[in-house]
Amino acid sequence: MSEKSGQHTFKIFQDSASINFYNGIKVADRWSKKQPHYPILNRVLNFMKDRGFQVGRDPRIEKHYKILTKDHWYGHKGDLEFKAERYPVGWKIEFFQNIVFENPHGGEHDFDKYEKMPYLIKLLFLNECRHIAELLVNLGYENQSKPVYKLSEDRIKEHIVTCTIGVKFKDPSEFNLGDYVCSSSKYSYNITDRDGKVIQNGQIKYIRYFDGRLRRGRVYHNINNMWWIVFNKFDYSNWACFELFDPTPEDYKARRLKKDRKPKAYLDRKEKLQEASTRELINELKRRGSRTNHEH
Repeated sequence: MSEKSGQHTFKIFQDSASINFYNGIKVADRWSKKQPHYPILNRVLNFMKDRGFQVGRDPRIEKHYKILTKDHWYGHKGDLEFKAERYPVGWKIEFFQNIVFENPHGGEHDFDKYEKMPYLIKLLFLNECRHIAELLVNLGYENQSKPVYKLSEDRIKEHIVTCTIGVKFKDPSEFNLGDYVCSSSKYSYNITDRDGKVIQNGQIKYIRYFDGRLRRGRVYHNINNMWWIVFNKFDYSNWACFELFDPTPEDYKARRLKKDRKPKAYLDRKEKLQEASTRELINELKRRGSRTNHEH
């Protein structure tokens, strides 16, 4: 099967920090052992290596699902990490980081991956995506990425238009964010805050942010029990209704850090390093002729 540019397209999704490549082949041909988009991914991964990424097989897949190893990759460039996966109708490269994250299993499993990235990692991600997009376009593949909006409210409206089922609008310019109400807002468990108060679209609410500090913003209903919260012109986030609240004097008293959610593998490795340091100290004391409590 020939590789015509009209058959293959790609999109960059900034919020989810991913590049998705789509193969326009017929349904009957999707289960061929070798698809024409496979070497395209290989070329992109080699290009990323040339740009300083360390690239190899996904260690988790290799350990637990060995039969799938040939279709999964993992790599990193500094603190910017990625996982790549190929499948019959295309492939995906998803970027993430493990400096700021909420999911106990690490940043790979967080929503809003781009929003959680520290500033310098965001710049690195944007720069790498730009170079990969240029490579794919030069190879003859169409970039169907949506425009990237700068203002918080425009980006939320774009998300509603492209990702919410049953929305009648086709363009963010067709509606005001304050007038939009998701159909799931009719359920009480989707519209009550931490203290059981009904949340109104466009209302000011507070959250306890990832760093333990209070942040305030204007909230707009997303889907199910999730709400967009706009902090300023350029900064917004997505939170569950039960995490929104009107602050009490008690909330202002101190910064409250969330429970340590570092991945278990990281904590185990850190503990082993600490144990290794202790052993080295004991051996050094023995070498110098000193007795330690471990010898009693």
